[in-house]
Amino acid sequence: MMEFKDTSEELNKRIEEIQNKVLTGKIKLLDLELVPIFDDLKNLITIDNLKKSSKTYEDACGLLNQKFDELKKLLQSLDNETKFLRFLKTNPNDLQISLLFDGCWIKTFNIDALSLKFLKFSKDRLCKEKGSAMDIEHLEKIEVKENFFLEIPKQKFSEKITIFFNNSKKMFPCPFDDIFGEEQDQSKIYEKFVYLLHLLQLGKIKYQKETNYLYI
Repeated sequence: MMEFKDTSEELNKRIEEIQNKVLTGKIKLLDLELVPIFDDLKNLITIDNLKKSSKTYEDACGLLNQKFDELKKLLQSLDNETKFLRFLKTNPNDLQISLLFDGCWIKTFNIDALSLKFLKFSKDRLCKEKGSAMDIEHLEKIEVKENFFLEIPKQKFSEKITIFFNNSKKMFPCPFDDIFGEEQDQSKIYEKFVYLLHLLQLGKIKYQKETNYLYI
């Protein structure tokens, strides 16, 4: 009696290779004969490996369904070609031809970062002629007879942050942005933001993320 050999793994590998080649466009299922795969599958199925072979059968049927889809698309394209030739023989006017092709092309879209205007602007900047190199002259050392004093801030950081806290307490609770009011000076906004971070770290002020509110 001839010993049975389970070749399900080999068959699974063949089916997987076919699927990959179809997906990458290397082959078309219409050009491929699937009967040998089902013959091998028929000889493979036994009671012992029924669970394993059922997955192989499912994958093989998947290939067969794909082949039927390719066949339907081919027949449909042939039918469309016949219809199109019949349409041309009726000597259609320009409007009828325009309506026929309406919707065949997807409308283009523009991304500002890749627009023609932006690319032209980038090209002009890259192609801009560079000026002559700047000459760097060494400065002559001079003796300073007057005493040099390092400017010392009038107030310490701890004093400034205390003043900020005392002035802001009456506002709490309030939205985060209200702390800065209508201040337009970026340096002052940054200064207040630094004070706020320190006060949050010290726990003197608390922040509710869900409501974006500051409170004591």
